[in-house]
Amino acid sequence: MKYTALLLMACCTVCNGQELDRFGGNKSIKSKATGFFRVEEVNGRWLFVTPEGHGYVALGANHVGKYLDLQADEMGLLDRFDGDRSKAAAYLIEQMKLMGLNAGEAYAPLAPELKPVLPWVANLKFPTKNKFAFDVFDLEFQAKLRQSVIDQCAEFRDDPMVLGIAFADLPVWDRRRVNFFEQLAPSSPGGKVLAEFRAAGKSDNEFLGHVADVLYEQLATACRRGAHNHLFFGERHRLRGTPDEVLRSVGKHVDVFCTQALILSPQRPPEWQVFQAERYDYEQKLTGKPMMIIDWAAPFSLSESMKTDRGTLQPEQQAAEDASKWLVDALKRPYIIGIFKCQLIGLHGNDRWFDGKSRRTYLKDDGTTFRHRTEITRQAHEESLKAAYQQATR
Repeated sequence: MKYTALLLMACCTVCNGQELDRFGGNKSIKSKATGFFRVEEVNGRWLFVTPEGHGYVALGANHVGKYLDLQADEMGLLDRFDGDRSKAAAYLIEQMKLMGLNAGEAYAPLAPELKPVLPWVANLKFPTKNKFAFDVFDLEFQAKLRQSVIDQCAEFRDDPMVLGIAFADLPVWDRRRVNFFEQLAPSSPGGKVLAEFRAAGKSDNEFLGHVADVLYEQLATACRRGAHNHLFFGERHRLRGTPDEVLRSVGKHVDVFCTQALILSPQRPPEWQVFQAERYDYEQKLTGKPMMIIDWAAPFSLSESMKTDRGTLQPEQQAAEDASKWLVDALKRPYIIGIFKCQLIGLHGNDRWFDGKSRRTYLKDDGTTFRHRTEITRQAHEESLKAAYQQATR
């Protein structure tokens, strides 16, 4: 508790010459205080507004909770603190702050130690294990879905540290979802709607857009009933992975549109090397909402430059410089209000792609830093936030 209190006090200090409130908001950007996070466009620049009424752009790192739950012991961090998880967590929070991170996590499982200290994204689950195999046109399922969302919201309904509400993991918005509806009985609610769309000569993507409209109306209604003070983010859609018709429907219902950067093609620079401004601009235009990038990964080689079928991995310093430019370029877009990295520390399942010859973390297994990566990233955070806040105060 003592360490947490000190960190909360540190939030009320000066960062890069700018005084911050306890949520990390820039006190020079003043707006209405509502006691909870909201979004507002200020001089053409979208921002979160903290519960105390100050402009804020969120920079976080995911999978801290997963690391503490599953890997901290075997990777040596807990040994440094005699097995004391609370001390290890406090150390990780300190490292996050030294890197210039002002937010916690946006992806489950979340570390409870971070939640009182850094703004975070609450994650919900659908009342089915499958990401898409449910008939959203079925009134009984709609009632079950709404009640599940409302029940889950009870845990964080009154927490001012919650940035907003999202659904865990990547959604499926492709032919697989259409196949599910094709396999339903023709007399089922979803079967009937699909038949109507086919009879009218409409495309699969137009049908998916309608599915998204109905689904997101249910999700938004339930979230606002269960936690009406919190923003609704919806799912995190993979960049280039969601049809335009679905994006338009999602944009009608969310407060902030969330995307995950994921380009795995060797034919063009991976998303973690070059910020794909044109595509982000396009998806923002379709949704019409401010955007957050969740689970952005920037791996690097542990030795020399390494060519892979998912792009060329640079050594730590060069990769850090590339990632720094990516961060600065991303936050120049006036609609991007948050970036959550993958990841602070620990192994990730996708590290298997590179045969253990790379990492995507900012800290080593035992919590010590990758020096170039953390320092260059800290500088990028300072530069990016300064520029974003200057956009709002010009």
